Amino acid sequence: MSTQTALRESTEPHSTEAAPWIKGIDERLEVMSQVPLVLSTPVGLLAEQRITDKKYLFVRNIQDLPKGMTLEPLPLEGWETELVGLIRPFRVVIRGEELLGMEQVEYEMILQCSGNGRSQYKGIPGTPWNQGGVGNVRFAGVPLKAILERHNVSVDPQVKFVTAEGHDLPQGLERPDFEHSLPIAPVLERSIFALKLNGEPIPGIHGGPVRLVTPGLFGTMQVKWLRRLRFETAESPNFYHATEYRVPLSLLKPGENFRFTLANSRPTWDIRLMSYILAPESGAKLKAGEVTVSGVAYNDGSARVESVLVSFDRGQSWQPAKFDVPDSPYAWYRWTTKANLKPGVHEIWSRAIDALGRSQPLDGSIFWNPNGYEWTGVFKIEVTVR
Repeated sequence: MSTQTALRESTEPHSTEAAPWIKGIDERLEVMSQVPLVLSTPVGLLAEQRITDKKYLFVRNIQDLPKGMTLEPLPLEGWETELVGLIRPFRVVIRGEELLGMEQVEYEMILQCSGNGRSQYKGIPGTPWNQGGVGNVRFAGVPLKAILERHNVSVDPQVKFVTAEGHDLPQGLERPDFEHSLPIAPVLERSIFALKLNGEPIPGIHGGPVRLVTPGLFGTMQVKWLRRLRFETAESPNFYHATEYRVPLSLLKPGENFRFTLANSRPTWDIRLMSYILAPESGAKLKAGEVTVSGVAYNDGSARVESVLVSFDRGQSWQPAKFDVPDSPYAWYRWTTKANLKPGVHEIWSRAIDALGRSQPLDGSIFWNPNGYEWTGVFKIEVTVR
């Protein structure tokens, strides 16, 4: 069995069984995979809060850290993260205790699996995410830039990437260890050694006690249980970075074969522009008359979301929704609109547009890719009005 086949099979088990072994996690989360642990958040829970509570927040592990399978925090004392590579001094050890004494910054931000929405593509293996692999959270921690300054670390000008490794270990001989490379510029600009989630120490299940967090990037790049950062001139050739978490540079036809290389594809780095309808839920049965529709929209934080449009006639016409602009560019925008609906079956669509002119395509499958990443199509639900 190949590494890729083994990996796919490990993410395909799908069950609605609750996860009682993780005390404190809401029992309504859906178990997408038990090993490694993958939990999806129901839409109704996402609609309840602006900040997604830790007990509702989705879980996406590639490899489990046994002692991290808890909603309680892991001890920060004794935790070490090393910096190595093209830096001077060539190796620096950062101890967890010293981070507590340093000034921290906080980001309200989207945490999203890059496979969220995968079920909208056709013929894609892997975890069948619908929209439960996303949340809006607050991470706080010490900026990497401040850590480098404190330890008088100089970064070689040749460095183009920082590769992050976690303490989790491969689950089987055919599965490699997990790591990701990030571009040096955003890492130095906004990455933090995160210590808190929503104002509390990060739970073990969400990557504590120390997680590398870079707002605006997909969740797979927010490496859990951080143990090492490597400052390097090239991207990692690791399977998860060079093959798995990538999308082709060119458009493919659905089902087309593609062999990933570092040259013909790119990593799933920046979060794509997206909007969701959170209420009513798809399949809801509503009374005829005025209906309130609400949801969220967001992007990678590089430009303001300018508008959210909602259609009640399959895209023939659109009406603007009212929305609040969050203080953080990396957080989601909550929006709402109303319409009078007559009895029958209705499709409701939502579409976001940002200041860079980016918008959600009417047909998200134009970006079909063999890994099923970065779904960004117009969001659609179906409701029955009586």
